[in-house]
Amino acid sequence: MGLGHALKGRRLTEGTVRRPRWCRQAARMLQVALLVTLLPHGTVEAAWRAPVHGERAVVASAHPLATRAGELALAAGGNAADAAVAMSFAIAVTEPWGSGLGGGAFVVSVINGKVETFDMREMAPASATRDMFVVDGKVEKGASISTGRASGVPGLVRGMVEFHKAHGSLPLAQVLAPAISFARDGMVVSEHMHRAIAGKADYLNDAGRRVFLRADGSAPKPGSILVQADLGKTLERIAATAGEDFYTGTTAKALVAAVNAEGGAWTMADLAGYVVKRRAPVMGTYRGYTVASMGPPSSGGLLLVQMLKVLERFDLHGLGFGSAAYSHKLAEAMKRAFAMRAKGLGDPDFVAVDRKRFIGDAATKAIGDAVAAAETSTPASAISEVTVKPKESTHTSHFGVLMANGDAVGCTQTINLRFGSGKIAAGTGVVLNNEMDDFSALPGSPNAFGLIGDEGNAVAAKKRPLSSMTPTIVLRDGKAVGVFGSPGGSRIITTTLQSILNVIDHKMNVSEALGAPRIHHQWYPEHLFYEHRGLSPDTITKLDALGQQPKELSGTMGNAMALWRVGPTRLSGAADPRGEGAAGAL
Repeated sequence: MGLGHALKGRRLTEGTVRRPRWCRQAARMLQVALLVTLLPHGTVEAAWRAPVHGERAVVASAHPLATRAGELALAAGGNAADAAVAMSFAIAVTEPWGSGLGGGAFVVSVINGKVETFDMREMAPASATRDMFVVDGKVEKGASISTGRASGVPGLVRGMVEFHKAHGSLPLAQVLAPAISFARDGMVVSEHMHRAIAGKADYLNDAGRRVFLRADGSAPKPGSILVQADLGKTLERIAATAGEDFYTGTTAKALVAAVNAEGGAWTMADLAGYVVKRRAPVMGTYRGYTVASMGPPSSGGLLLVQMLKVLERFDLHGLGFGSAAYSHKLAEAMKRAFAMRAKGLGDPDFVAVDRKRFIGDAATKAIGDAVAAAETSTPASAISEVTVKPKESTHTSHFGVLMANGDAVGCTQTINLRFGSGKIAAGTGVVLNNEMDDFSALPGSPNAFGLIGDEGNAVAAKKRPLSSMTPTIVLRDGKAVGVFGSPGGSRIITTTLQSILNVIDHKMNVSEALGAPRIHHQWYPEHLFYEHRGLSPDTITKLDALGQQPKELSGTMGNAMALWRVGPTRLSGAADPRGEGAAGAL
């Protein structure tokens, strides 16, 4: 059921439009009805909502309507792939600042017991060169973030269509119907969306302002209706052509024209030549479970599995969640993982990545020995050479599907920074990414997330930039029992790690696991970051005495999703209380 039924016959225009009162009320009522069906029956006084439970499947995403799209696919007889693709395209509409058709994604799936990973990461155009963001030996400020050169060739559309072709059971047009409706017929603007748009109003190009801002240049108010008519038409063309219009047709031509008008250098051949890669998953074990995550060009899986293998030797539950001893152990494992991330990682089509260096038994034993011996904080310089001081930032979107039959899908998708490059391709509604910033524009210098890379992640034509996205599935006896992931830039990996530890080691249900406070260390800067009120004053004092230099984050950390099998026929799901997402169940 879509919003088009409530608004059928009314003329719709791009952006927030004023329409008859009954029409606006009908749209709100229908969306409220959809949202209410997603809310679990917990107490309103709870610090976080109780998990949802299902017997056939559970889903969770960063927006209730995207979660509803997944539920609708399952209710129609669809499988895990159908639900995931429906949610992916719905998120592209409902959370346009975090991900979209103009970006990319990583998918980890377990279908019929087989683990697969799909690399839908953006790719540098053929015109890209190593020094394209360097002037007089220095990184050109803003060039890899807010210009036409900032956008890599998007892979989300072709990737999701290919994933659906491989594993889906419903017609693609049926799977895309909710996303089309949310764009074409409109969606209610939430407080979260209002703030996201308002914070980037001056960053958007003219086409973007026409889509997301009111006539007076202000962000649409909460409760108003946002229509993305051009995006709806783009989605309709995708459904009608199995995605090919996006890469070779009307939409492709508009995308190339938009990028080049902003100073970029895409060609039709760049789009037509995009290839989805099926990569070898990163596999590991933790306390009797099998962990499957994304491999390069994601650094997330290698760092996650490394930290799990290192931490497995310690009695984390016995140390006590949130204690100084527990936080110290996590910090020492985290900083060593991120120091290793800075060297030798990149697109495996261009760089030979030695996985054993990260997750081999000898490597993780040596790291574990170092963590065990670290009675106080290990200085960054003692772990690896540091030449620059990085910054912090957060963004992206994650969702998951877990089925009673053991199938599962975890997906993290992105356009990089909030609203990507700020460029919307006129006539398409597509927000263009700025993923070129995830390359090492000048090896040794930090990107916008403060992450340092070397020559392995240098810019090159048709190369994919390194990422922190960490969609992860936990298995037992060949069947999926958990799905985890989060947005958050460099904090994606540590957020996902702690979600898993909270469920397995600390025996939290998925809502408790996501609601619990988080910490983060990325080797440099030399601070153990923690969320507001995430550590007690005496714990902070103890960590400071250990040399961890605890520092409170200016905001929250991540917007994670977690799904977990709590019994043979009982599945649980939750969305992070830090965001506006929701879990659903059948």
